[in-house]
Amino acid sequence: KPRERRAPSAAPSRASRASGPRSRGLPGMEPGVAGASAGEGNQGCHCLEFDSWWNEGKTRRFVYIRYNISEGAFQMAIDEDSNLYHVPVAYGAKTGEAVTVWDLHVGAELDILGRITTLQRCSQTTAQWNKYWADRLMATRDRLVEELRKYESRKTEPWLTFQKKSPEAGSADLRLLMGQVAGLGAQLQEYRPRLAAQLCLPKEMYDIEVMPRQPMKGGDADKQEAP
Repeated sequence: KPRERRAPSAAPSRASRASGPRSRGLPGMEPGVAGASAGEGNQGCHCLEFDSWWNEGKTRRFVYIRYNISEGAFQMAIDEDSNLYHVPVAYGAKTGEAVTVWDLHVGAELDILGRITTLQRCSQTTAQWNKYWADRLMATRDRLVEELRKYESRKTEPWLTFQKKSPEAGSADLRLLMGQVAGLGAQLQEYRPRLAAQLCLPKEMYDIEVMPRQPMKGGDADKQEAP
C-alpha cells in the first residue's frame, strides 16, 4: 500500500519516495482503466475518480486522481511514484479559483500541485454521477427556456443554452449547467416568480457542495492528522 503524504504546494517530483513496490493507481482504481471502480466509489459515489497525465520532457506520467466529496480534498497517485499524495485544494486552470465537486468532469482543466492537467477519463460510478445531475439540470433548463418563450420574444443569450457535445462519459459541465439554470430562472422571475422558484437548482446540490465545510460529528471531530 502506498504511503500517504500531504502535498499542499510542492511538486510531487520533489517529494521523497517511499520504499516498497511502485504504486500504479489509487486503491480501488485500476491503472489506466477509468471504468474500474471499487470501494468507496460504489457506496453512493462518495468519491469522484479520474485518470489524467502530463509530460515531463519526453516521458508521459500518468496520474490517478480521487476527489472525496465529503472532505472536499483530493488524493493523487502518480505513475512510478510509490507515494499517495493528499492535496487539500486544486484550482481551475482558467479561473484560478478553488474547484469543488461541481467543477470536476472529463475535460476539466485543473491546476493541481502547480501542474496544469486535463481530466481525461473517469470511473463508471463517476460517469453515472455526472449523467444523473446533468440530466436533472438539462431538464430544468429546457423547461425554463420553454416557459420564457411565452413571455419574451428576444433571443436568449447563447451561453444560457450552450451545450458542448462530447462522446466522453462523464464530460457534462455541471457548473455551466448550474449557471444556465440560475440565469434563466432569474429571467423567468420577472414574469412567473412562483414557477421560477420551483424551477431552481436542486437544494441537494448546494448541500453537497458545502458538505466539506460542515462541522464533523461524533468521533470524527477528535481525529487529527498525523504529523
